[in-house]
Amino acid sequence: MKYTLIYFLLLCGIILNAQDKPNILFILADDLGINALNCYGNNIVESPNIDRLYSEGMHFTNGYSNDPTCAPSRAAIMTGQLAPRTNIYRVVDRYLMAKNAEEMRQNMKYLPPASNHLYSKDNGLSPDKLNMAKVFKQHGYRTAAFGKWHLGVGRSGMNSHMGFDEAIETKNHYGFSTVPKQNDYDDLVYNADYCTKKGNEFMKRCVEDDQPFFLYMPYYLVHAPFDPKPAYVAHFKNKLLGTEYDHERVIDVLAMIRSLDDSVGELMQTLKELGVDDNTIVVFTSDNGHYQVKGNNMFAQPYRGNKGDVWEGGIRIPYIFSWPDHIKPGSSCSTPIVHVDLLPTLADLANVQVNPNHPLDGICLSKVLMGKKAPEREMPLVWFYTNYSGFNSKTKQFKSKWVNVIQLNDYKLIEDVETSQYELYSLKEDPLEMNNIFSLDSDNAQQLLDELQKAKEQAGLPPPTPNNEYGK
Repeated sequence: MKYTLIYFLLLCGIILNAQDKPNILFILADDLGINALNCYGNNIVESPNIDRLYSEGMHFTNGYSNDPTCAPSRAAIMTGQLAPRTNIYRVVDRYLMAKNAEEMRQNMKYLPPASNHLYSKDNGLSPDKLNMAKVFKQHGYRTAAFGKWHLGVGRSGMNSHMGFDEAIETKNHYGFSTVPKQNDYDDLVYNADYCTKKGNEFMKRCVEDDQPFFLYMPYYLVHAPFDPKPAYVAHFKNKLLGTEYDHERVIDVLAMIRSLDDSVGELMQTLKELGVDDNTIVVFTSDNGHYQVKGNNMFAQPYRGNKGDVWEGGIRIPYIFSWPDHIKPGSSCSTPIVHVDLLPTLADLANVQVNPNHPLDGICLSKVLMGKKAPEREMPLVWFYTNYSGFNSKTKQFKSKWVNVIQLNDYKLIEDVETSQYELYSLKEDPLEMNNIFSLDSDNAQQLLDELQKAKEQAGLPPPTPNNEYGK
């Protein structure tokens, strides 16, 4: 009888602990820049539901992606690791696959590190790699993902060996594809609406089964193709008629942002209807900075650069965290945050442990989110961007090439691997990165050079390999 009672009490404790675990709703936008939301300062954007989430939680004013393109950033999000550990450096190897690939290589002094090929079966993110979904699954969470994966196919696919109990990968907007193939929609259904429906159904089942959930919602919005809902196109055409924003592509993007916002609103409403909004941590962010629209960077303003650039406009993104009664409503934080910080932060908030054999390249920001005093960030932000693309035969210049970047204490250093030239910016005094002070500030330059070398060694970045085709 005594042991039966002890067993019963232990069982009750386990049940109570399970019920006390906060749910995690992780919403990831695609190509959404720092100036692409109304709450972040763009008055022509309509994003009422994301704005409400912003007002109900904490937003970061210095939020960054781990890469100015999507796949390496998504790998960093899922694993908490930089590219040398995931081997996801690039989306594709344009210096091998472009029409002018041979000419590109003849103008590349070095070859970049080899990267897993995302479109070759079983060669994307390793299914043996620990990731965010696996961490929460190991601690009793039911896990699901609906939307864009972009980290591989086959065994590297989202619905294969990545730790999700349920997963449907989708691509495009109208007439979207699904993996595994689904038969419960037609070409008139919008991708984001479909994913939202699946996410809502998943959360409902988890609540009915009294099981905590980790739901990853990586929307395809607002990535090209530009395929917005006609009703929103008509709305913004009428609203912006005769203004400087009366342009087809601008209107398309605004309409797509509005659809993204609708989906966020539906997810939040479902949490409320299910009665679990108070016990759910909601995260909203993007994979990288915004693309150019109408030949400018209006959704990345006021910063220099766009998607594909390591200047601020290509890597600055919104971050919003909400958790009622834990994260102060309407609060903000200037501490820099980057994708690799998400796994250690969410794990700590949910009181779950990440396997110590899985090295993390980010820091835990849970104390910052909970309003507790925390020290300034001592670990630098690091980028290894190895994407050679956009070679111009006339100018012999690349739109992008291998650069390594480090940021610490409001100073940012950019290393051009090809030329061994450097840029140094004081982001506090020069946030638009207009004045290269590398030759003027030797102390900060040397400190960041030293820190960058440490970061390369710690992450395991391979040294540049001389290219035998160079100059031929």
